[in-house]
Amino acid sequence: MKKNLFLFILASAFCFAQNSLMVSPQTGTMITSGTITNFKLISDGNSVALVATNNATGKVFIVDVNDNNPAEKAANTILTTSNNVKTRIGAAIGQTISYIKNIEVNPITNSVYVMAMVNSTPYFVKLTNSGNTITALNFNTMPYCALNFTSSNCTFQDIAWGGNKLFVSSNHNTLNGELGYISAPFTHNTTITKRSTTMFKSNWGNIYVTSAPLEKLNYIKINNTEYLCGTTTCAPGFSETVSSLVDNSGLFTVRESFNVVSDYSVKTIAINNGTDAYLLDLHNNGAYNTIYRIGKKFLDGTPFTNNTYNSNAVELRDFWGTINPSLTAEEITSFPGSFTSMAYYSPCELLTLSSDYQTLGKLSVCTATLNVEEQNVKNIKFEISPNPASDVLHIFYDDKLYKNIEATIYSYDGKLIKKQTIDSNNKNISISDLQTGNYLLKISNKGIDMDSKSFIKK
Repeated sequence: MKKNLFLFILASAFCFAQNSLMVSPQTGTMITSGTITNFKLISDGNSVALVATNNATGKVFIVDVNDNNPAEKAANTILTTSNNVKTRIGAAIGQTISYIKNIEVNPITNSVYVMAMVNSTPYFVKLTNSGNTITALNFNTMPYCALNFTSSNCTFQDIAWGGNKLFVSSNHNTLNGELGYISAPFTHNTTITKRSTTMFKSNWGNIYVTSAPLEKLNYIKINNTEYLCGTTTCAPGFSETVSSLVDNSGLFTVRESFNVVSDYSVKTIAINNGTDAYLLDLHNNGAYNTIYRIGKKFLDGTPFTNNTYNSNAVELRDFWGTINPSLTAEEITSFPGSFTSMAYYSPCELLTLSSDYQTLGKLSVCTATLNVEEQNVKNIKFEISPNPASDVLHIFYDDKLYKNIEATIYSYDGKLIKKQTIDSNNKNISISDLQTGNYLLKISNKGIDMDSKSFIKK
């Protein structure tokens, strides 16, 4: 039986607890015209909301997904990959999936949200239990706040979140770009403040193109300065301070900071790693999509000394996608593989979706810089014995340094088997109830993963 738009099966009763990102939320039919065009997950550390855009009405919806329990994070973590994603989603909703438009990861629980398309109709599902459990979402049962952006018939481009603000970019017709911003918490029926945009594109004749849109948009903080950065079609890159947007009015003039030269970005993600900062660009190269890592110097205002309004932006690659040989790996790096989407997973890790929409996997994009506490935790030495074992695993570590270690056992297909707190009085974990086979034991302290050990249950 064909499902109606957004009429999905909800696996469990919804809890109407107040979401700290929302004020005076509504319930009932959320979308009355058109469809959801794209989405993003946002979080203030306590609550999570799904932000959805709707071209037909020109509204932005903030939806309470009721998914904010950090205790679920370990069980939801995808250890290596989650396979047959497109096929399994299709089976869960009873439809043949055409393609998957976007994926997002909940930073609190590590559950994965997916926007799957059946022709032009979007369906939304949540993947939990290491990607093995699929739950369809019914927005008509969830609290939401509708924010007014424009009257109708706009084309929403992208959504960014940071510094307790939501940023939304759009355009009307061919160009006529607009960039909106609004602070959380969000009150139903509030209007988003917006400014028309103009973007300098050196490959469009060395001129400003009036009211050009900003197709890809991200928030990042570098040296205590907030930036909005991203790329546009063909594909100049930009990075402007948030203050230059919110502290002024009139036309928002965006400068070209770098140039990815050709084609378009499918999705971009900005990440901080210690004192480093990067923009990850999933870029269309014709027949395939490549992930590029663009360095901090192109995001923090460095190029603007000699490139304020001229055509001297650094070309990061050529027309065929080959990286400029004069640039260092820190300035731009590409990663092997072809992907259709990606999402932030951890400070130096992306969750990627394969070109056939079937495999979710993790991609390391930098070497994590740890703070002092994390460095100490990572330096912990622990061992397990015996291995293989039949009844009990003994865990050895310095209990004078670390208290309340958490031990979690997973099967090799990523399923959570059991979780137990380990301390100086009990450094053993029973495995007598496990079936014979190979398992993974992960050790964490204060929410920080320290190490993992493989063992065999005999």
